[in-house]
Amino acid sequence: MNEKRKEKKSAEVNALKPILRKDRMSWVSMAFIQAGICVCVPSFLLGALLAESMTVWNAIISGTLGYVIVVAMMTILGHIGSDLGIATCTITQAGLGVKGARYIVSLVFAANLIGWFGINNNVCGAAFSNFCLEVLGLNIPIWVSSVLWGLIMLSTAVFGMSALEKLDKLSIPLLMVIMLVGTYLALSKFGLDGLNSAPEYSMSFLAGVGLSFNFYAIGAVAPSDFTRFQKTRKDVAKSTIWGVFPMGVFTLVLGILMTKLADNFDISMVLISIGLPTLGVLALVLSTWTTNSTNAYTAALNLTMAFNIPDNRRREVTAVAGIIGTVLGAVGILDHVEGLLSMMACIACPIGGIMLADYWIIGKGDPHNGLL
Repeated sequence: MNEKRKEKKSAEVNALKPILRKDRMSWVSMAFIQAGICVCVPSFLLGALLAESMTVWNAIISGTLGYVIVVAMMTILGHIGSDLGIATCTITQAGLGVKGARYIVSLVFAANLIGWFGINNNVCGAAFSNFCLEVLGLNIPIWVSSVLWGLIMLSTAVFGMSALEKLDKLSIPLLMVIMLVGTYLALSKFGLDGLNSAPEYSMSFLAGVGLSFNFYAIGAVAPSDFTRFQKTRKDVAKSTIWGVFPMGVFTLVLGILMTKLADNFDISMVLISIGLPTLGVLALVLSTWTTNSTNAYTAALNLTMAFNIPDNRRREVTAVAGIIGTVLGAVGILDHVEGLLSMMACIACPIGGIMLADYWIIGKGDPHNGLL
């Protein structure tokens, strides 16, 4: 009994070994984790980009269709993780070979995830420093706030899926309340007149659908990093549909509404602008935390594969990945490479196609065929 309790309390150790059935979680727990990944500043930014180029309804519909494609791809590819219990980088060995999986998939994915960890963390640190100065009268350098929050966010990633589950089950309901309250207050202050404003730029409907998908490209093709913790294919479908789709569309619509009404896509910044800085910073910290923890977690899986690190060093590798991202973000280097990070995400779609063809077409979706 004591050994079982100790095992449950300890941090997740292994990175790439198949997840045993007894160690997998319910679809509800996974849905919270999937929802946590969707809530971040870039999700609101997607709504802003669509709102600036389309009417409100076209922006909402095209963005929603993009998320439908994301959910469909995540479900199909996520079934592979559930069937085999292994991470995305391990799955790609079947189609690309060991070296291809190591140097094409793992290095690119790890660099992208570490980069976004640092960028998101620096945005959070800047907002926290500004909050401390304006509200508390404390002048905290941005790099100090970035390091502080980077270490805090990293702690949940180091402990693994059980910590991510607890974080998201606490944060997602709270974020929902904050965002709903913020939306109501913003509507009360700014009214609805801006909804009919003409778009500043022009974007086709299909381009809007593509943009919505591209914002979630890596998550769409690498769901197995998380669905390997699901017991059945049915659980994968339920956790993805109920986790990704509602929260993804919700943040998309908020980004569109806030851009049209308040001229700022980020609900946390809108809350600060209408005189509720505490709620605004809380929303920003929680949304960054839930996303960044998964960035560091999945980056560690890819680094373990890329550098052939012993599998039981997942915690140490996660810590190193997060520290690198935090330092690069704090010193400002990552501000100049956002475009490069976005381009790296374009590699994700062909990799997803390779996995889909290898497992579902060649292997006929049978986990016992020996292809992987």
